[in-house]
Amino acid sequence: MIVYHGTTVDCLEGIRREGLRPGSYVAPNAALARDYAWDRAMTLGADGCVLLELDVPDAAVHPVEGWWWTGEQLILPVGCPPSCIVSVDDSDPRPFQAD
Repeated sequence: MIVYHGTTVDCLEGIRREGLRPGSYVAPNAALARDYAWDRAMTLGADGCVLLELDVPDAAVHPVEGWWWTGEQLILPVGCPPSCIVSVDDSDPRPFQAD
């Protein structure tokens, strides 16, 4: 199953090295994860954000009660190793933002 994880750029090296920790949230589509990553980066004053595309077993992903702005939140109860990373997009997400 392909899922997406958006985060600040300063978390990228740790994720590349260790994977995602148990209880990490993911999204079923890139747009949702990208929006979250951008919001998180702006809230924290980070230098930027990244979008990770992950390939995980279907059984490794569980739906959970959505954030207040989405009903599509997923969680990785046991996390995932770095080998699950398919791609990393560190491009500026603003062109993808809805007007």
